[in-house]
Amino acid sequence: MDFLTNGNIALTVTSCCCYPQKETLFRPDTAYPEYYFGIDHVSAKKNEVYAAVRESLHLLGLDEEHYGTRGWNPLVDFVKPGDAVLIKPNLVMDVNRSGDGTDCLYTQPSVVAPIVDYVLIALRGKGKIVIGDAPMQECKFEKLIDESGYKTLVEWYRVMGVNIELVDFRELKSDVVNGIRVQKFNDNAKGTVIDLGTDSEFSSVSGETLGKMRITNYDPDILKKHHTVDRNEYYISDYVLNADCIINMPKPKTHRKAGVTISLKNMVGINVRKEYLPHHTMGSTAEGGDEYAKKNAVHQLRSSLWDKRNKLSSQNQFVEARICNFISKICSAILKAEGVKYSEGSWWGNHTISRTISDLNKILYYADKNGKMQITPQRKVLIVADMIVSGEKEGPVMPSPKNVGVIAAGVNPVCFDEAITILMGFDPDKIPTLQTIRKVKRCTIVDAEAQANIYSNKMEYNNHTPLELSADIRWEFVPTEGWRGYIERH
Repeated sequence: MDFLTNGNIALTVTSCCCYPQKETLFRPDTAYPEYYFGIDHVSAKKNEVYAAVRESLHLLGLDEEHYGTRGWNPLVDFVKPGDAVLIKPNLVMDVNRSGDGTDCLYTQPSVVAPIVDYVLIALRGKGKIVIGDAPMQECKFEKLIDESGYKTLVEWYRVMGVNIELVDFRELKSDVVNGIRVQKFNDNAKGTVIDLGTDSEFSSVSGETLGKMRITNYDPDILKKHHTVDRNEYYISDYVLNADCIINMPKPKTHRKAGVTISLKNMVGINVRKEYLPHHTMGSTAEGGDEYAKKNAVHQLRSSLWDKRNKLSSQNQFVEARICNFISKICSAILKAEGVKYSEGSWWGNHTISRTISDLNKILYYADKNGKMQITPQRKVLIVADMIVSGEKEGPVMPSPKNVGVIAAGVNPVCFDEAITILMGFDPDKIPTLQTIRKVKRCTIVDAEAQANIYSNKMEYNNHTPLELSADIRWEFVPTEGWRGYIERH
């Protein structure tokens, strides 16, 4: 199955916009012929989510000849006995800062559970499964996995004799104390630095612009060391590099900096340290930046204060950092009074993060187990997205729930993201990531002619390209403030 040319998208629509509780262990309510654990381990409660994941794999035509039999092995083309399989959900944060709950925030374990079951069928008792991600630095990982049910799920698999691990990829974490991030290190994190050099999407960026690239809440001097005119480095989890197959399980929602976060953006979580990931370029567009549109002295002062605060925080000079943070809040109040609706590159003019996302996806497909870039793909990747409840408005960490009731699956991430973007009511031509990655010349992620085609359990979606779908069956997400009025498809 050639991922470069395969634009097929499975779209399973359910009547359900809620998730099973962890007490059910996310088991199916039916002992399907192929079900790995058999009739003794089914749920007495209805589980439409499990059924939807199963149907999505069927709609993709995976191992079609054996569907409905005990021998159905939908992942046979992706996973072989003895493989190391990484399941990569989107575990961005433990708490939704909008106050609207976590159903719309991160990939739910009830969507991951059936994928683990189908991986077990393909492994045939030989191999290893890892569920892992690198959330935001202040995410309380233990709280997230405990409250969500991930911990309960993994513990149950271990009792059942499954070789499975749940991993926080981050080397650097932090606690927020009086508005300042106090860093702490995870010595157990394992990663490899990969230098894309001139194969990076940043290779054409001038040295002056590279020096202005930033990521909010991180010391800019560290970022500058990893992206220069000669070097473009990323710090990739060894769990990713060692994987023979990766199941990419995004939580599609709106995103302040990238417009949308779907399968391509989900790969930001394969990086061990965020200081390697440029998110925006300091300054206005008139000054060669993409942090904000129009030159503004207060905006410029606030950005400079953030820089100073972040440097002082990394040096454990917390008193001085708090002073900078306090003054920056005054600047924020002034800008809010002036009607400024976004900051730190959280608008449609951000063209920095799209390069970062493109680079990470090149690494995902083409870096070998030693972190060396090759000319042929090094691992297989399948996409299964959790859209039972998605997120709109101020995603990714302040989303509002968007009840969609869909599980989507695909093989090519570019075709997949273009299709989901259109279904969300947005224009893929207005998403810099999709435009950037379509133009990649080396380590390409999609064939130039590849286009999405949808297969669905609902007639109105089935066997159509996304552009053929009528507007009344699109989901019409509300974008973030910085993208509103630009990204919508008219």
